[in-house]
Amino acid sequence: MKETHGTQSVEVVMGRKIILSAGNGHTNVDDLKWLTETVLKHASVWKGKDWAYIADCTQMEPVGPDEVGQLVKMTKEFVNAGCKAFGFAEGDSVMLKAQTKTNTKVSHTGVIEGHFATVKEVLEWLQKDIHV
Repeated sequence: MKETHGTQSVEVVMGRKIILSAGNGHTNVDDLKWLTETVLKHASVWKGKDWAYIADCTQMEPVGPDEVGQLVKMTKEFVNAGCKAFGFAEGDSVMLKAQTKTNTKVSHTGVIEGHFATVKEVLEWLQKDIHV
């Protein structure tokens, strides 16, 4: 079941250990804190076992410095909770791709990440190459 708060929504992909979030417009720190808490709540049922996170950024605007800090913190918390891979659906936005790569790098987690145009492509990559 999809949950929504402000600019963010979260849902678990049926039959897989994958959590999908989608942003819409210009997100803020409060929405990202909710996103982090909600994803961690859903992932807790897997008790630290490998799971994956997909961020559908196709409808999002690039974020500012305050939000970047929260995204780095979120990345660390997801990895600590057993997240094996991050998949980003970024449409054709070069700016979003650069920003998501930088956020992951700054987190110093070493998490596997993939960048794709669509959520469908991310799901296929997670199944074929990451086995989630």
